[in-house]
Amino acid sequence: MKVFFVFILTSFCVTNSANFTLQVYIQGFSNNHGKAMIALENAEKKVLQSKIEVISNQEVTVYFKNLLPGRYVVRMFHDENNNQKLDTNFLGIPKEGWGCSNNVKPQFGPPKHEDMIFEVAADKKITINIQ
Repeated sequence: MKVFFVFILTSFCVTNSANFTLQVYIQGFSNNHGKAMIALENAEKKVLQSKIEVISNQEVTVYFKNLLPGRYVVRMFHDENNNQKLDTNFLGIPKEGWGCSNNVKPQFGPPKHEDMIFEVAADKKITINIQ
């Protein structure tokens, strides 16, 4: 019985310490100028990893590795002029392309954080379409 308990405990610890990879495919860039600025956040809005990627064929694929099971959000924007910020007009509306997990469409303001949350419990692939 003792051996069985140790086996179950060991299995539980290995399962809970698994690290996963998130593949994010981003499509619909208006051109290949500038860079894609991509951030992975946890459900509490803390940035965990960020990437700056070159755009090729108006698309980007990026990998976030060593993720624990949990709830995450991906936000990104197309920094066409390489100033490392999302340019907006005088009303605050983005002048550069942007996107987020779950391809949430804004309604009267930026997308709600809770609408962008998705679950990672294994290796996962998501697609973001540029807005």
